[in-house]
Amino acid sequence: MRPVDRVFLFPGDPLRPGRTDPEFARDAAAVRAIGVRGAVIDHEALVAGDAVRAVARVPSGAGAAWYRGWMLPSERYAALAAALGERGCLLLTTPGSYRAAHELPGWYETFADLTPYSRWLPCAPGQPPGEAELARLAAPLGGGPAVVKDWVKSRKHEWDEAAYVPDTSDTARLAAVVGRFVDLQEEFLTGGVVLRAFEPYGTAGEARVWWVDGEPVLVGAHPDTPGQYPVPDLSAVAPVVRAALRKLGCRFVTTDLARRTDGVWRVIEVGDGQVSGLPEGADTGTLVEALATAGAGFPLTLAAGRVVLRPVLPTAAARLADGGGLDDRPGGPVWVGGRPPEATASTAAAVAQSVTLGPYCPGWGLFTITRADDGTAVGSICFHGPPDDEGEVEIGYTLCPAARGEGWATEATRLLADWASGRPEVRTVRAVTEPANIPSQRVLERAGFVPSGDRGGLRTYVFAEA
Repeated sequence: MRPVDRVFLFPGDPLRPGRTDPEFARDAAAVRAIGVRGAVIDHEALVAGDAVRAVARVPSGAGAAWYRGWMLPSERYAALAAALGERGCLLLTTPGSYRAAHELPGWYETFADLTPYSRWLPCAPGQPPGEAELARLAAPLGGGPAVVKDWVKSRKHEWDEAAYVPDTSDTARLAAVVGRFVDLQEEFLTGGVVLRAFEPYGTAGEARVWWVDGEPVLVGAHPDTPGQYPVPDLSAVAPVVRAALRKLGCRFVTTDLARRTDGVWRVIEVGDGQVSGLPEGADTGTLVEALATAGAGFPLTLAAGRVVLRPVLPTAAARLADGGGLDDRPGGPVWVGGRPPEATASTAAAVAQSVTLGPYCPGWGLFTITRADDGTAVGSICFHGPPDDEGEVEIGYTLCPAARGEGWATEATRLLADWASGRPEVRTVRAVTEPANIPSQRVLERAGFVPSGDRGGLRTYVFAEA
């Protein structure tokens, strides 16, 4: 089966045209490792206003693309999208979605319950608002401390002089901090001035969560504090973030989270994932694999009723195989009974090995079977490879001993078979069992499969319900 066309775009090295900027070398290496194409753009030409020259090295007809590069003003990103479109390359993040995630006024209302109260006022670089304007802007905050930023960035490293206002009712002090902030931002001031109510946080630092199609595919440290790695509780945050992202139409974003001193996790910033930095040591492979999967049109979750299926991507599969089926990293599956089924590790090894034998074909590997209510993994289900030349694909499954007899295999098998049968490249969904394995045969029959004879001494079934 031929992999779906997709490409990752990176800034080129200014000193060695045609090569990726060293800052994004890890991303580019992860892309090459799964056999996906990469291309470079001329960042300097792009910010100078020559988008056509900037994309000259992108192959014509490249298809769907993710950008991973330096932060861009929204108008420059729109110019990039237009120039790429002329070459038959479609950015998977639209200019409107980029602006919505990149600039605070675009995302604030949808995240208002999770983030500090904020007010903003447009202004041009070098032209800070006057004291009267700032007093009106600050009035709804009701006095007290606030943080100054523009629509994208703060100056937290110049905290006292250009970021923190102890009391917004002190208009002179407020104007001094805002004025200094605008001066330091120079021509890079984006949009205007934002006042955000100050909230006290603990000393554990911030966590950056990477969301692809509403799924938290990577959780790591904030790039500014790579040595601090708080593990956020996403149980309350995730549903709100998913709803917000659906409303914004954003497929790839980051949220920076910190734990307030009262124990509540808060969203400090939202950003477009294409231009959000990764800290040293981050699991770049997992992020790239999730983007490649979503970019090729495959889901990062399949859900129905009480069952959620989550693909085990190659990097995670390698950890499962090396650990005998256990993945103890943050975000790894928690298994009912403490361990996965024995067959999960061997299947994971095959998934990890597959990317060394050819380009990554997303969508046709291993999935964890998880409970929708608490995310606990109860088993795994897989395809034994992508559809063959006749459009046939085969399913196999296994459950943790503690989860057997509760209908999980039936529901997971029906869900995966139903999804596969709806794919245009699939004509037959098949499963096989030992003739003596009556429980497995009953699972298949309840899941909508019917007997189709024997093959190599095994009983075969095909999915008959759409």
